[in-house]
Amino acid sequence: MLIKRLFVLFLLASIAALYSCSSSTDNDKEKKSNFEVIQPVVEQAISNWDNPVIPAQTVHDNLNNYFVVSVRSATDYAKGHVPGAINIPWKTIAQEDNLKKIPKDKHVVTYCYTGHTGGVSATVLKLLGYDVSNMKYGIMSWTKDATVRVASPFSEETDAHDYTVTTDVPATHTYDLADPNYVDSEDAQKILQVAADNYVSNNAPVITAQALFELLNDGDASNDPQIISVRKPEHYAIGHIPGAINIPWKDIAKVENLKKIDPNRPVVTYCYTGHTGQIASTVLNILGYSAKNLKWGIMSWTKDANVRVLKAFSEETDAHDFQVEK
Repeated sequence: MLIKRLFVLFLLASIAALYSCSSSTDNDKEKKSNFEVIQPVVEQAISNWDNPVIPAQTVHDNLNNYFVVSVRSATDYAKGHVPGAINIPWKTIAQEDNLKKIPKDKHVVTYCYTGHTGGVSATVLKLLGYDVSNMKYGIMSWTKDATVRVASPFSEETDAHDYTVTTDVPATHTYDLADPNYVDSEDAQKILQVAADNYVSNNAPVITAQALFELLNDGDASNDPQIISVRKPEHYAIGHIPGAINIPWKDIAKVENLKKIDPNRPVVTYCYTGHTGQIASTVLNILGYSAKNLKWGIMSWTKDANVRVLKAFSEETDAHDFQVEK
């Protein structure tokens, strides 16, 4: 009888030990951070994005094939928009009710005023699984009607400067990765939506060349932002903003490149015309960095055609008189 009771006690103790071990294993399993969950998703989406920008002519010629979203204000949408376009202001693009208005089985085209906030919106949608492109130069490329445009297009007289460029390559350093805490979840789509909504609803997307120049030359190095040229390496080598490092926009979400960026300092990205720089800055903000894009890209920093590589916006070649709805 004693042996039987001892056996039962031994059995109960063994079961308790097994349960304790299993429970401990489950509890000790470390939960992934928001960054760890979304970084691979963001990297894959951006590195495989082959059509981030689309010309107005292409949209016009194949309008029935696209689902067009004007991300301008409701007031400006009413003044005139691409025929068939719906209106979702860019600051609300990541809200669930608005996302439900956009199909995932059709190519989406976003557009704004000049291409910048359209780029923010397209990037958010891309990260959330949509097939999307941003219309190059925004409504400026669709119509020449100043009333519909509302804002002004790029101007050599008012937007371009002759600030210094260099071929010197600064040393890079290694930093800890950003560690944002958006939501208690390991669902990548949920985290991305919350992160995107947090960014677009609370932040300004661009900085002007003049404002950046003044920051860099005010004698106070403590407020200098980190500058990232997201242009091709061969174009970075021709000339870049002093102090800028080079991370091509498709590589901006790779861990080895993110480690080159101090998460505790503001960042300014720039590209050719403002479009892919806007993608890069949007990605960085969603991953927990604080970034703005240089408005109009390198076009606004220098008038040197060799450094620019591409041509700036032109009324003659880039603007059209396509029909608008009101």
